[in-house]
Formats: sequence, structure tokens, C-alpha cells
Amino acid sequence: MNYESFLQTVKGDLEKRLGMDYQVTLRAIPKNNGIIRDGVSICRKQEEIAPTIYLNDFFIRLEEGQPLPDVLDSIYHLYLSNPGLPYLDSRALSSYQEVKDRIVYKLINIQANLPLLKKLPYIPFHDMAMVCYLLMEQKDHGYMTALVHKEHLKTWRIREKELFTTAIQNTPLLLPPTIRPMSEMLKQLAQDAFGDSCQEESLEAILEATEEHRMQQNPMFPDLYVLTNSAGVNGAACMAYPHVIKNFADRLEQDLIILPSSIHEVLLVTDSGNYDYNELSCLVKDINDSEVPTEDQLSNQIYRYSREDDVITIVSHGPVLSGTESR
Repeated sequence: MNYESFLQTVKGDLEKRLGMDYQVTLRAIPKNNGIIRDGVSICRKQEEIAPTIYLNDFFIRLEEGQPLPDVLDSIYHLYLSNPGLPYLDSRALSSYQEVKDRIVYKLINIQANLPLLKKLPYIPFHDMAMVCYLLMEQKDHGYMTALVHKEHLKTWRIREKELFTTAIQNTPLLLPPTIRPMSEMLKQLAQDAFGDSCQEESLEAILEATEEHRMQQNPMFPDLYVLTNSAGVNGAACMAYPHVIKNFADRLEQDLIILPSSIHEVLLVTDSGNYDYNELSCLVKDINDSEVPTEDQLSNQIYRYSREDDVITIVSHGPVLSGTESR
């Protein structure tokens, strides 16, 4: 079965299962860095808010050998377990007063998102753009979000200045920053992965071996820190939070280099004065190309925070991050 036939099969299967009271629509949804995700939106015909289930990964399951009936069952049961957005209806979306406390911002790359940015209000932040989104629902496994488009501003009858003033106030409150040593983050990831079966002594031995290997492979970073938000989602925006970078640099009493790990976090390292910024930029590009999903890439550039000037600047001339038109 080819991909287009799969999409139509999913749509027909859901229509059959859900009946005449539901509207099922296939949608191509633009995501970060030019990625297009195919989804199916489902709602009762009298409703205007439709949750979307992305189908690309389900097709991969089919290609890997999972029977089609099992794939269709998975999609149907996923909808049943997430039937809608219970507290945010269409009336709320049309009212700025209803949504203003949920408006936050994130950082995306400008060059890689030029077609998307034509539709969005944004503020340039070096080679990145600060864009706003609605933090629509919080669940144990993450957040449901929706980008704020220029059309929303017309509906809400507000200007871009008011939008960003609101987002800049809300974001650190709803998504507070965290800065942790890389070693501590690795330990937490291991504990989450192994759960109760994780023994402290074994974990420490694994982390020591991992750190030794990291230093052998890349001795230029003796102490790495991870800056993200409390959710670990769109956490690179924390580098734009007022005073966060400044306070951390003051605590260490050194200037900082900021490495764009992904849209979800950045890495911080003290600037010893011995770094070749363009070499670091090449390293970031190599990691982006080989390790970071296209949709999560933020930049290939290196940033530096100067305590004396209290400013973040781009200090590299690396290759521009380019978007892609792919599904």
C-alpha cells in the first residue's frame, strides 16, 4: 500500500467507525524547519475544535510489518483516549481574554522557516525568531499547543506589541527555566529509563564511563550545563528570558558560550578564551546533521554572553540552517 492510499484508508476507517455525527478531515500541517506532517482531524459536526492525530509514524509501522488492522485500531483508540480539548472551545479561541494567560513564546530559526514566518507575527532574535503559541492543555505526557498566526490578531483585535508583551510576561511563569549540569541530566534520563531497577552504584559506574568517553572524544568541554524549561519542551527560549543567562554567568563569574542543542534546550559552557567559535559552529552543524531531527534543529551558530556588556551576540560564521520541504 502506498502512502496516499494509506491516508485515504485511515480516513475511511475512522468515518466508518465513528458514524455520521463526526467529521474526519485529512490535513497537511506545516511544522518547524519546513517539515510537513500529515494528520487526520476528528470532531463532532457541531464542534469547531478538532484534535489532530499525525499519521506519518503510523505509516512507518505499516512499512515495518505491523498489520494494517492493528495500525487502524491504534489510531482509533488513540482518538478515543484523547477525544478533544474539553476546556478550550471555539468561543475561547475567538476571545483574547480567554486565551491571553496561555500565550507563550519559543525560538525557531528564521532562514529555515521563511514561508511559515510570512503567516506569523514574530520578533527577530539574532538568526532566530521569537514566535508565540497557545499552551492549550497540560497533561502528564506533555503539552497541546497551537501557533499564533496573524489571523488570530485580527480576530482578537490586538497589535503585535500587546501579543509579545503578554508572551514575555507569561512564558517564564508557565515554563520556568532550569539549568543543570549535563552529568545530572544524564543521571535523570537513566533513572527514568530504568526505573526502580536502576541501582545507584551501577548508575554511577555507567555515568563515570560515559563521562570519561565524552572527555576523550571531546575534551574541549570540561563542564557543560543544560538550559531548558520545566517541561523540557521549546526550552531554548529560556536563553531569551530576562536575566537568566546573566544571573548564571554572574554566579560562575565568567562569560558564557551558548550552543544551540535544539529548539528544546541550549548548552552553556564558560568561555575560557581558547575556543575557535567557527570550529564550534562546525561541530554543532555536524551534530544537527547526524543526531538532531530536522524539526528540532535551532541553529548552526554559536552565541556568546558578555558579562561586561550584558549582551548575547553571534560569534560564528557557520553555515545557515536551511529548511526542507519533507513529510
